[in-house]
Amino acid sequence: MLLDMHRRRGIWISGLLAALIAAAVAVQASSAARTRAAGSASPVDATYSCHVGSQRSIKIYGGVTLPPINGQKQPGVFALTTGAKSVTKNGTTTTPSQIGFGARKNSLRIDKSSCKQVNKKIPLNSKGLSGPPETATPTQFGHINMRCGAGGSVLVRLRLTIAGGVPTQALVAMRSANGKNRPLAFYKWSPRKITALSANNCSDIG
Repeated sequence: MLLDMHRRRGIWISGLLAALIAAAVAVQASSAARTRAAGSASPVDATYSCHVGSQRSIKIYGGVTLPPINGQKQPGVFALTTGAKSVTKNGTTTTPSQIGFGARKNSLRIDKSSCKQVNKKIPLNSKGLSGPPETATPTQFGHINMRCGAGGSVLVRLRLTIAGGVPTQALVAMRSANGKNRPLAFYKWSPRKITALSANNCSDIG
């Protein structure tokens, strides 16, 4: 039973990773992120203000690395989708992620048409978020996928550690950019383990 669940989730993660890669082709990659990702072992630490689509919610997905399925690798990924845009190709409409990376070389992508880097540094912690934290590992759930209500824009602070061009650890804090910048979610990501906390207006979406 656990193996079947693990396999189904692995296939789902593979599909999401493929969508993330396809979305990266559709958006302009951050030139600064691409340069620093090439070989730096120092953290990338930046804050972005990202536009949120008319649905006024964001989707946050974090997945760990899983064993290959049918010879296809299942690297861990992180993707933040704000619904700011959609892309239609060959009759199929997709909603690309605004911020995404995975346990693959040079995988960091920022949609610069929807997310603008700002000087403001929001706290890189889970203060103000309700518990208990959710955890995912290769043998426990495999991913954490949630939707959070948001205003017209969100602030996202990303601190990403990269070794040999491959993301190895990340801290991601997300806050509403309206009013008092209330916290929405906080993810601590690595290819082997993810921990996340979220606000009361967030819900798991499987």
